[in-house]
Order: sequence, then C-alpha cells, then structure tokens
Amino acid sequence: MDYGFTDEQKEIVELTSKIAREKILPVRAELDETEEFPWEIINVLADAGLFGIYIPEEYGGLGFGNLENCLAIEEL
Repeated sequence: MDYGFTDEQKEIVELTSKIAREKILPVRAELDETEEFPWEIINVLADAGLFGIYIPEEYGGLGFGNLENCLAIEEL
C-alpha cells in the first residue's frame, strides 16, 4: 500500500509553494509595514483555484478534501 501523496496532492503543494516563493515572499515585509491587505495575492490564489480546493466540483470547486486544503495552507 502506498502512503505517499497522490499526483494531484503533489501538484497542489508545488503550485502553492511556487506562489508563496514568487508572489508572497518578495512583498511580505512591505505588506506588514504598510498594513495593506494583499488583494493582488488574493487574486492570484483565487485564479489558481486554491479557494475551491474542498468545494465539490458540481459547485465549481476542485472537489478535494481537508488534507489537500491543509497541504496548500502549510505551503502558504
């Protein structure tokens, strides 16, 4: 039995890690100092479908579960 992550779970980790490295890390200090809400980052996450990880596909989500949601949150 394989207890590793599925290919889809690995893709979620890779995607969120890339967004964190490229979009969040470069501006995190500035956002903290200015106390601005990061709308640009929110839009990037939304465009990537990450807000719909555990929403059923029939409602426009990705149809995954809590584990996949936790994987994304951990990377961010």
